[in-house]
Amino acid sequence: MLTRLKQDGCNLLVTGAVSEDVTEQATRTLLGAPDEDRKRIVALADSGGRAVDERLPAGVDATGSDVWVVDQRAHRRSVPRAAESGEVDLPTPGDDDGLAQLREELVIAIDYFDGATDDLGPSELRLSVSSLGWLAHEHGPDAVTRFVRSVSAMVRGVRGMAHYHLPRPDDDDLVDRLSPLFDARIELRKRDGLPTEQRWHVPRHDQTTDWVRL
Repeated sequence: MLTRLKQDGCNLLVTGAVSEDVTEQATRTLLGAPDEDRKRIVALADSGGRAVDERLPAGVDATGSDVWVVDQRAHRRSVPRAAESGEVDLPTPGDDDGLAQLREELVIAIDYFDGATDDLGPSELRLSVSSLGWLAHEHGPDAVTRFVRSVSAMVRGVRGMAHYHLPRPDDDDLVDRLSPLFDARIELRKRDGLPTEQRWHVPRHDQTTDWVRL
């Protein structure tokens, strides 16, 4: 199942009422092993000042040539030097519609990596967005729906693999509302004294996996 999703390009919703530490662990896993050739985009809508390095796989530098980071609340970004010194027209922080600005930045980042590589391989581009809960609180579910539809289409167009965090119980109303926009959901849980676990839900195939270690 995952192999097929990776080959075609996919968008995944990551759910579960878990701590930020667990969210960061899942992000590191989904962004791909550090020795793999990946173009990584990390979008933080609600970082709360936490370091982006906690979300990147060990050994991957936020200032690297294959990493693009936008921390919207902190008005910070880190982009490849070639993008910063080239003809890439970066959005100006502080526009009125923060969600439209975030979408614009992600489209620019995806276009940049697609052009820089000539032909992105399946799942070579990895995108992490955190979190849809914050964005829905700030902009409303309808706006978040439009945002996800637009960004997910771009990701699928380059056969990328994106995941969007929504740290709420898997049976939450917002999870139910947004789930049809995604290829699958990854539900997380962390029980005392036990490793973080995950299970996958693929509604279109009416399939839910067993709980396994993340």
